[in-house]
Amino acid sequence: TTDLNHDIFSKHPLILKIADSWHVRSIQKRNEDDSLSFFSAIDAGLVLTIAEGVDLVDQMEKELNRFSATFPNLQLMIACDCIHRKLEMLERGWIPRMEGLLRSLPVIGFNTYGEQYNSIHVNQTLTGVAIGG
Repeated sequence: TTDLNHDIFSKHPLILKIADSWHVRSIQKRNEDDSLSFFSAIDAGLVLTIAEGVDLVDQMEKELNRFSATFPNLQLMIACDCIHRKLEMLERGWIPRMEGLLRSLPVIGFNTYGEQYNSIHVNQTLTGVAIGG
């Protein structure tokens, strides 16, 4: 348990199935008594599954290509990116690749501790608002 840290938590997120969708529940920290604190609510008795992430930069490139085909006149994108995505990119050395990808777009944003999707708090996500035609 001594090697449980943010690098491990971001690379191997815990996920929870709600209806037909999977949602990430990011670990905030390992406590002195070896219990875990989360960034979002975890009710007693819920079953969590260890997930394996994808290459965030490759996935972002695919999504941006799909998005650009639908909205070719992008003027501005405001992005809210969960801090655990940044931690994983730092650990894996992907920051320069992501910066290169985003540099060509009109994107501004900041890091968060997750986002609300419908009424569910989710982690390790990027959400945003796009302005354009």
